[in-house]
Formats: sequence, C-alpha cells, structure tokens
Amino acid sequence: MTSASGIPEFDAIAPGYDASRGGTARAAGFAEQLAPLLDPARPVLDIGVGTGIVAAELTARGHVVYGIDLSSGMLARALDRLGPRVAVADACRLPVRTASVSQAVSTWLLHTGPDHGRVFDEVARALRPGGRYLVIPAGGTRPTDDVGVVVGELEDRLDPGRTRQDGPWSLAPVAEARGLVYRGTASERPTTFRVSPRAMADSLAGGLFRGAWSVTGEGTRLVDEARERLVALPDPDVPRVRETSDFVMVFEKP
Repeated sequence: MTSASGIPEFDAIAPGYDASRGGTARAAGFAEQLAPLLDPARPVLDIGVGTGIVAAELTARGHVVYGIDLSSGMLARALDRLGPRVAVADACRLPVRTASVSQAVSTWLLHTGPDHGRVFDEVARALRPGGRYLVIPAGGTRPTDDVGVVVGELEDRLDPGRTRQDGPWSLAPVAEARGLVYRGTASERPTTFRVSPRAMADSLAGGLFRGAWSVTGEGTRLVDEARERLVALPDPDVPRVRETSDFVMVFEKP
C-alpha cells in the first residue's frame, strides 16, 4: 500500500492505519473477494502488502502469501502477522525472477502514486504465462451522500490531473500496453457503513489522505476547507448511511 513518495507518510500513520481503514472486518471482506479467484495450491505475491492485514486474512483461508512494501513502519506490522515472508521492496522493481509468479494481488496500492506503467511492466515480467494479477482499487464506487460529495470533490481537487485514479478506465489501457489482458471485474461487494460529517472531518484531520497525496501547502488548505464544509452540513453529529462497492480487477498474462 506504499509508494516511494509516500514512505514517510505511511511510516507515520502505520500505528493507526488499520483502524482508520475499516480494520479486520474490512480486510476480511477483501480476502473473501480475492480468495475465490486464487489457487490455494500456489503462493500469492502481495504487492504493497502494507500492514499485512489482508494477507493475514488470506493466510487464514489457506493461502501462502509473500508480501513486499517500501514502508518499514507498515512492514513491522506485517512481520508480526506473516513472519519472514515479507520484505522491503519496490513495486516498480520486484525482487523476483522473470516468469516465476503464478498469482499476485494488490489492495489499495495504485492510488498512492507509483508509476503505473513501471508497476505493470514488472508484473508482466514476473508473471508466468496464464498468471493473474488481482487488484482491488481504493476508488471503488464513490458514496453519493452529502459526506461523500464533499470527500469526492476533495479527492478531485487534490488530484486534478487524475494521475492517481486506479479504476479500470485508467489501469486497463496501461496494463494492456504491457502485454497483460484485462479480464474485467469480479467479486463485486456492496458495502453499507455509517459515518457522521464530524467523524469524517476528524479523519481528514488525522491524515486520511496522507500517503495517497502529499498534503502540504495548498493541499492542507483544501483539506481544511473540506473539514469546514463537513461540520457545516446539517446535523453534523448524525451518522449518514453510506453505500459503496468494492470489486476486483483481473489482469492476466497470456
């Protein structure tokens, strides 16, 4: 879950990262989406393993998972969960032999800013023919409640060039230019959760976007403005029912 530019941010937020992203319950949901698409007889490479929370849930479901990440702060937690099957490494320079990987996964990695072309170059190199790369994007589908509108507009303002979009519309052409075939989406999982405008404002103050974006200078002003808009919404302490959907993108090496 880490890009080179975001290493200090991810090191800083590692202690509270899991709790701020839905904790074990959300990680278990991601594992339930990924597991049916994986062969339990073959090892899995988790690219951007982060704290190892999703990899641990896959391990509990019978998969042998190896993970790489650039953030030592995140990997310290992955080490507790996965033992020595994790290593510090760059998604743009995978420490594996050519055509040696049968299946790889990434959860919430590609929005953090690594060069998508270089990541897919490396994945295409590492995968065996018939191997697959499963990606759960951070974007998913955006909630359309009043909190979602404010946060969605903030995302667009922080990333006006949409360089950190990680949906099929942006990733499929990049992957296919590297010789991978985009097989579409699978395992879509609608999710309903509740959050109040004030709680979301507090999450933004606590660094919800750190790591994904460099929130300094103008970015800090934009986040502060979004927080003000959130607490100015009607009944800011009343949780909103929010609906989104997570899905898996499937890329395959022919």
